[in-house]
Amino acid sequence: MAGPWERYQSEPDKAGPWSKYVEPTVTPTASGGQGELSVNNVVRSAATGVPIIGGALNQMNAATNAALAPLLNPLFSEENQLKGATFSERRAESLRQQQGMDRDFSAKHPVVDTAAQIAGGVAGVAPAMMAAPAAFGGGGGSMAARSMASMLSGGTVGGADAAVRSGGDLNSTGIGGLTGALVGGFSPAIASGAGKVSATIADRVGGLSKPTGALSALPRPAANYALETVGDPARQAALRADLDRLGPQAMLADVSPEWMGVARGAASQPGMRDEIAVPLLTRDAAKNTRLRADMDIAIGAPPVPSQVEAGIVAGQRDLGPQYGEVFRGARAVDTEPLAHAIEADAINMRGPAQRAAQQVRGMLDIHGAPGNLDPNPGTLFQTRQAIDGMLAGETNPQVIRTLSGYRQRVDDMLGQAVPGIKDVDAQFAELARQRDALGRGQQVLDSERTAPRPQELAQEVQQGALPQGRMVGPSAAPLRMRQGARAELDRVVGTNANDPAALQRLVKSEGDWNRDRLRTLFGPQADDVLNAVDRETAFYRTNNRVTSGSDTAMASRFGDFLDHASTPSQIPTDTTIAGLILRGAQKAGQKALGSNAEERAARFAKDLGRLAVAQGSARDQIVQSLMDTARRRQSLDPINNAAREVARLLLASSPPVANQRLLAR
Repeated sequence: MAGPWERYQSEPDKAGPWSKYVEPTVTPTASGGQGELSVNNVVRSAATGVPIIGGALNQMNAATNAALAPLLNPLFSEENQLKGATFSERRAESLRQQQGMDRDFSAKHPVVDTAAQIAGGVAGVAPAMMAAPAAFGGGGGSMAARSMASMLSGGTVGGADAAVRSGGDLNSTGIGGLTGALVGGFSPAIASGAGKVSATIADRVGGLSKPTGALSALPRPAANYALETVGDPARQAALRADLDRLGPQAMLADVSPEWMGVARGAASQPGMRDEIAVPLLTRDAAKNTRLRADMDIAIGAPPVPSQVEAGIVAGQRDLGPQYGEVFRGARAVDTEPLAHAIEADAINMRGPAQRAAQQVRGMLDIHGAPGNLDPNPGTLFQTRQAIDGMLAGETNPQVIRTLSGYRQRVDDMLGQAVPGIKDVDAQFAELARQRDALGRGQQVLDSERTAPRPQELAQEVQQGALPQGRMVGPSAAPLRMRQGARAELDRVVGTNANDPAALQRLVKSEGDWNRDRLRTLFGPQADDVLNAVDRETAFYRTNNRVTSGSDTAMASRFGDFLDHASTPSQIPTDTTIAGLILRGAQKAGQKALGSNAEERAARFAKDLGRLAVAQGSARDQIVQSLMDTARRRQSLDPINNAAREVARLLLASSPPVANQRLLAR
């Protein structure tokens, strides 16, 4: 009687142990008949494709059958029993049957079998790749590093899978490991290529990267170069923000080193300089007018300090009649107590303070009559003015202290003797404060020791607004300080407008002090002033570097692009008769190709150069086209990524399939 294995070969629908080899009660397609296209066989094929585990399934199934055979054989007819005296014999027989089923299905349905095994391999590898993508050549890093990692993981999986499928055979294990390492080593490069090919096909079908709008007339190589400059969404947003900040006169060359290189490189091309330089020079010629207009809008028109000061002095002179009016009702003054005090100081003091005391004492006497005190309040008023003049240029602290004390006593005596003088004095003092504030405002941009710190200036402005003496309402000192600062800004602009970089250093300084001080005086509008200065500095630097700069490094990338575009295609030649004929015509052909290539490069330089220096609405249309096309191109990334990951999964799952094919031979 034929054994199970022989019966399997002659009658595959009845072979095998127990119920799964009993004559089926349902159709072979549903039951999984031997070699038929059934759910059972497809599932078995997919399961064997799982790395390592799939190779052990038949082994485990055979061991289970061998262990249960003594118990289950009596339940079946003799022809359906698993034969073998020992566990090892039964296991070997069952394993031959399992492998025979696999070979039979593979022989009848090789495509389905391979597809099912690959699907099983993908299902087995995917969780590991998700958990540790770097180990399978995913993630970041160089291509070499990713290939090395993928080679190690592929070799490990391939070797382990072959060892399980071959029962530990060293030769098979080595071949499986080598196969897995080779596939793994090339996997990142192949997957990357698959992603690019898929994205390219999708692009060709959908036209996603085709330039539109203002870029539609550009040749594809030039459009590709332009699109490479805008980068990812974050860089696009920064580019747009910089252009908005600089205003409608801004160019792409102002906000992008790549586009500045384009402008510089295009300007160096024969016949192109004027097309690039003229827009830059025209814009530069209007910088003074533009800057002054922006400053006037932000913080008002600049005053002329000398005219403001003249008006303040005239206001002080206009108080003269009021002083005359209050002196009409003045009473005589008794300066004897003050004179005795000054005489005592003059005896005890030495040096400049002594001389100052002697001078003041002499002022109290009747003119031409030394020793005779003058009771006229007008004389006392003139004495106060003289003391003010002495204090104005004094630096000796002892003298200042002495004179200040005398002035205070004189002022008190005048207040008692001349009713109403304090009201006029308050008006005079207010004008004096305004005059001082005008000068102080012209110092706020200084970097010398006399310049106030931001917190000092804020305190001065706050205190300056408070009325003094008998004045009512806020003082105009802060207004005069703003006028002084505005006049100083106008002076700095007027003397440095041709060099905005120097203007920027003077107005903004190295730190934040000037920004903070200007904000204290002018509020948030100070930022508009500083932004205008920054804008003109950026325009100036672009103009300088493009039209007259010697920096060629920034144009090197664009130069390389033009060099590549102007390199004519080579006509292949060889030693055959055809090659000799081609070589004979090569000079004429190369000349024609070279001419066309040079014309193409010149066109690229012209087209991209114009984009680099476009302004206003033309620039906005170009930027919008760049952004739109870049966004459409970025929509290809998911396709690229998906195709790359699918390719990596397929490649990572292929060693088990290869092992099964090699071991089946």
